[in-house]
Amino acid sequence: MKFKDALYLTLASIGTGLLLGIFSILKSPFNAIASLIAVVLAIYYFRKNERKGLRIGYVIFSILYYLLFIFMLSVYQFYQLSPASA
Repeated sequence: MKFKDALYLTLASIGTGLLLGIFSILKSPFNAIASLIAVVLAIYYFRKNERKGLRIGYVIFSILYYLLFIFMLSVYQFYQLSPASA
């Protein structure tokens, strides 16, 4: 794998993970826009890269970045809502 492929894999999976995280947070009309953008990004990535390993990596890293984004947002909201005990 070349550096360019790895960089493109990272950027595309971060973008898709963030868009999926935004999809799960936003309300009705805006989450549809986020999901459509994520689908377009995935289709563009799959057309550009035909190697099976890069496609599998894209799906796995997109899911991991989605979970990381949701976890970080949950931690942030927890600390915003909880009273300061220290």
